Amino acid sequence: MKVLFNSDTTASVCPEILQKMSEVANEDKYMLGYNQDKYTLKVREIMQSYFTKPIKCYFNASGSGANVLAIKAMKDNYSSIICCDDTHINRYEVAGTEYNTGCKIIACDSRDAKLTIEKIQSKLLTKENFNYAYPKIVVLSQVTELGTCYTVEELKRICDFCHKNDLYVYVDGARLANAMAYLGVGFKEMLENTGVDIASFGANKNGAMFGEMIIILNPLFDKHFILNQKQSMQLFSKTRFLSSQFLVMLEQNIWYKNAKHANDMALYLEQELKKLGISIAYPVQSNAVFADFSEEQIKYLKREYALSSYDFNNHYCRLMTSWSTTKQEIDDFISYLVKIKL
Repeated sequence: MKVLFNSDTTASVCPEILQKMSEVANEDKYMLGYNQDKYTLKVREIMQSYFTKPIKCYFNASGSGANVLAIKAMKDNYSSIICCDDTHINRYEVAGTEYNTGCKIIACDSRDAKLTIEKIQSKLLTKENFNYAYPKIVVLSQVTELGTCYTVEELKRICDFCHKNDLYVYVDGARLANAMAYLGVGFKEMLENTGVDIASFGANKNGAMFGEMIIILNPLFDKHFILNQKQSMQLFSKTRFLSSQFLVMLEQNIWYKNAKHANDMALYLEQELKKLGISIAYPVQSNAVFADFSEEQIKYLKREYALSSYDFNNHYCRLMTSWSTTKQEIDDFISYLVKIKL
């Protein structure tokens, strides 16, 4: 099997992060755990410097875990969650959010994996009916499952509408770095200026060994978050090995460099596929390319490459680039593809 384009999680750990984790392991024999180590405190200090209003940051291992923790912090016992049908919590997490939070997911149909105010509004008609779970949380994926990005203006309009209608907004930011690199904005512009209540910032898909950072912007949800994390069995004792990854990503701007490179490689892949007459299903705004291959092409490609089929009614394959993807690897993929005579 050659390069795995089926997911950006197949890429290894970038050298700077691996080196930092090794340094942390060898620096001190003992160090306080549970968010009390100096690396965690330093990351929190750096993150705060990006915002004008107070924020709080917490660390956990996975994106699905971050989603559950954020939603548990925001929910009531009778809450429902509004999201796009293509949102990760609805499609890919084995009902993990519903199982772990007790909230009902209310999914909206969407061809572009984006929520709009109109779609959210349509799900609020049951608010006054006690027979239904009460809509309380709106979940947005940034980047979306189709590789597209909400603009800052779109996010702000949605957040303003939600807050006027007794709704909170959580941004699943497993690929938030890719979105910020594409849009050319920073943390403050993406999260604080738009009114997001809680967001995650993924590292696992951006060169880290593991890890997500949960950024709490609305102080309502910070008071007991550490208890939420402990009760959910997602509080690391040796937090330094989580947070030190974010430290090197932030101090050396690796989060942006890796995301920008992955995005650039996706654009290059799109360009080369189009030269072969392969149509691309959605705009390439991150590190995902949805290519419309024939059944014969898919069968041929899978002899050497791992591919993820997305639309089972058509032949779309999601091709993901990563921080470590090279032009040569893409050229090899294209060269292999042109050998098939169809």
